[in-house]
Formats: sequence, structure tokens, C-alpha cells
Amino acid sequence: MTKIQKTSRLVRKALQTVIILLPVFVCYYWLTLNTSTDILNLTQLIDLDMDISALTQAPLTFETRLLALLASLGLSAILLYALVLLVRLFKNYEQQEIFNFENALLYTKLARSIFYWVVGNFIYTGVLSVILSFNNPPGERVLQLTFTGVDIMTLFLGVVVLVISWVMKEGYEISQEHSHTI
Repeated sequence: MTKIQKTSRLVRKALQTVIILLPVFVCYYWLTLNTSTDILNLTQLIDLDMDISALTQAPLTFETRLLALLASLGLSAILLYALVLLVRLFKNYEQQEIFNFENALLYTKLARSIFYWVVGNFIYTGVLSVILSFNNPPGERVLQLTFTGVDIMTLFLGVVVLVISWVMKEGYEISQEHSHTI
């Protein structure tokens, strides 16, 4: 087994583990937030960009937690889609299928998922701010939309991955032409 195969298998398995753990951590986060079992925040392992205490004056109700959980799982679905694409890509690498048309298409889908993430994150912050501040008195409810420098960098990363996918498609087409030339 080559280094590429070994490394690809290791990365694929790590990605598959993240696919399983991500929804579990999202559920754990919202169900335990600001409770005695909130190990993630108490140990400061997780730090959200959004200050939850600035959005809500009341303790989180079960309904609020459930709605926030559903919104978070919706955003996580975009990340899970990207992770599934990466698993497929590294599975191809593991089988020594490196420069093929399917991989080029996977890179295109991956770039799109990066763009979806930026849009989804923008919507998510607004939805989450409404969910968390909904129990506040009228006039103190919040709609918070954010677009930061990290989002700009993420869009730039999406463009780079899109260019890589285009280069891989062109390279595949050139190799196909050369393989048919006598």
C-alpha cells in the first residue's frame, strides 16, 4: 500500500468519524448549554461568535433549545454534505484514482458547498438571534445578521477550490485526448 493510499484511508476514516460526531456534539451543545452538564462551555472548548447572554434575558426554555438545535443542525447539514464529498474524494485517492473526472466534479461540488456554507451561516445567525431573543419582551427582540472577514476568506477559499476543479477537469480532458492520440 502506497503512502497516498495509507494517508487517504486515515483521512477518510477521520472524516467519517467527524460525520458521526458533529450532530452528536451539536445536540449535546444545545441540550446542555448553561446547565450544570455544560462541559464544553465550562472548559471553554467551544466558543460561539454569538454572545447568547446578550440576546436573551431569560433562561433557555426547552422549546428555545429545540429550535436552536434544529437551526444548528440545518447549518451542520451543509458541513456534513461537504464532509461526505471529502470522504468520497479520499476514497477515490485510496483506490489510486487521483486524476479522474469524478474527482474534478467532487471539487466543484465542494466549492459550491463552501459557498452554501457562507450563505447558510449568514441566514443561521439571523434565525438563531430571533430564536434566542423571542422570549424577550416586545421591543427587545433581536435580528442579528453578520458578515465578517472570515466569511470573505471562506468565499475566497471557495473560489480557489472552484479554480482547482476547473484545472482538474481541463487536465482530465487533455489526458483523454492524449490517450486517444496515436
